[in-house]
Amino acid sequence: MLNLKIIGQGRTADIFEYEEGKIIKLFKQEFPEDAINQEFLVSKFVHSLGIKIPQPFELTQLDSRFGIVFERMSGTTLLHEMTSKPWLINKQSRKLARLQYELHCHPAHDAVEELRYQKSVLVDNIQLAPLLTEDEKEQIKSYLKGLPDDNKLCHGDFHPDNVLIGSNSCIIDWMTGMIGNPAGDVARTVILLSFGTLPNETCRTVKLLISYLRNRIKTAYLKQYLKLTGREFKEIDRWILPVAAARLIECIPDEEKRKLIVIIRKRLQAIS
Repeated sequence: MLNLKIIGQGRTADIFEYEEGKIIKLFKQEFPEDAINQEFLVSKFVHSLGIKIPQPFELTQLDSRFGIVFERMSGTTLLHEMTSKPWLINKQSRKLARLQYELHCHPAHDAVEELRYQKSVLVDNIQLAPLLTEDEKEQIKSYLKGLPDDNKLCHGDFHPDNVLIGSNSCIIDWMTGMIGNPAGDVARTVILLSFGTLPNETCRTVKLLISYLRNRIKTAYLKQYLKLTGREFKEIDRWILPVAAARLIECIPDEEKRKLIVIIRKRLQAIS
């Protein structure tokens, strides 16, 4: 790896120091090249809007692994701040809501080539979701059609570990960026805050602390987001069913999948 120093690891990629002021995000060898290209294009578009994210410079390849060279940003993740300073949970949860609200203020209709459409992504994922019957998939897709469309910028995987805070706050990991309804984007965050599994390398103490603080984080985050937007929670709650179903295709523990299935089937019964 040309003696590059590793500074971060995740499920899909590793982060290395690169040139001065830059890092390289190298993806696992089995990771789809199309998805890497997608993250590069979406990141370029989002950066062009003036949103604070690491500037993407180029696609490259090292040791048979594809990667993206990004601007190096100083700071730590919001998740780390929450776990290291739990007395500031409410403040940091409000920050999470404010950053997402600011994203959702940006129309994204000019990025048709770069961004996928929210409902199309959800439909594709629901169709591939394990543990659901074909009848359940059809019911969920039919329900999704009735939800309101929008053309706002959505992150698609917005949570505290995808926010860096330092002298400035910035949002990372834009592979799932899309055009859609902010309510659906918030529903995804609510599900992650409720049940999301932390990366394997997360220490046991942090996992226990987050488990204990989940409800406080979610409550403060939602209260602030609804205050900023003037939305009602029912607008977000309507998206929980399709977003939960779409998450089933992801590499998450069976325990989390079981919790999602319970929610999905309970909501399907309610709309039947």
